[in-house]
Amino acid sequence: MATVTKLDSKAFGTYYEVKNENGVVLGLHPFGARAISLALPVDGTLRDVLVGCKTITDYKENSYYNATIGPVAGRIAGAQFELDETIYKTEANQKGNTLHGGFVGFDARNWEAQTFTKDNEAGVIFTLNDPDGNHGFPGNLAAKAIYTLTDDNQYSFKFEATTDKKTLFNPTNHGYYNLTGSPSESIDTHNLQINAHFVAKTNDDVTTTGEKVAVAGTKFDFVTGAKIGETLLDDPFLIDEGAQKALTLTAPDGKVALSLMTQAPAVVIYTTGTGEAGTVMKNGVMANHGAVAIEPQGVPGTEIYPQFGSITLTADKPYTMESTFKLIF
Repeated sequence: MATVTKLDSKAFGTYYEVKNENGVVLGLHPFGARAISLALPVDGTLRDVLVGCKTITDYKENSYYNATIGPVAGRIAGAQFELDETIYKTEANQKGNTLHGGFVGFDARNWEAQTFTKDNEAGVIFTLNDPDGNHGFPGNLAAKAIYTLTDDNQYSFKFEATTDKKTLFNPTNHGYYNLTGSPSESIDTHNLQINAHFVAKTNDDVTTTGEKVAVAGTKFDFVTGAKIGETLLDDPFLIDEGAQKALTLTAPDGKVALSLMTQAPAVVIYTTGTGEAGTVMKNGVMANHGAVAIEPQGVPGTEIYPQFGSITLTADKPYTMESTFKLIF
């Protein structure tokens, strides 16, 4: 039966460890409501497929790793948006745009934590209150990030939120993965299959244009599965309507795979590059192209482009969005 334990260490302070009956270990931390480990039993040892930092101090310097991102993941173009003919100005923390909520987003906040165990699953509920006007976003926001590990090897994160004023809300989990167990190995020979025939087109600053582009014949074509190779990505893949799963990532040795099912309409795929190379991580020094981030969410820029749906949260309708990885090993 899955269990959850509150632990303390010199490197991380208070954190939580969830284990299932098959030996999977999920580590969770209140800083940024983040995962800090996802270790699977392979060939008699634990293979940690989550690329993360060695200490909580390191996470404070690299806070996007494996964190809850919000209130709005991705970029808000021009650091402003309009709701009901009112212009709201947000923090321009990257190239004149608002990235991942601003200077001190969900990833850099301490969340309250409550553990739970029921039936064949266990996990942690993280909660955070964001006051009206924080970083320019309207509304008193009450957010939850719920992490669950089940005995049938499913790892999920679910976001819930309510507001007392119309606002924008588009969170994600910014998980970085390398299925070899070490970011010192590149992800080039990982196989990636994505049920997405279109991506949202982006500008040079990675804001979206409102257009969608067919993946056929482009570097984005992972529909039938392909090695990632040297491809650099920071792009929203539009999940095919009716697809039972969004994607599957498979280790080079074929012994581990992650299969994602999500209620989100898109998944942003980001591959690390020279900017992250050389960073000391918990399981080795980051190689160039040492990790792939998998971020299920609404399409960035949806506040401008309603053809992508809506990321508006209103007082009369609570938000909920769940994503689940089937762990195959």
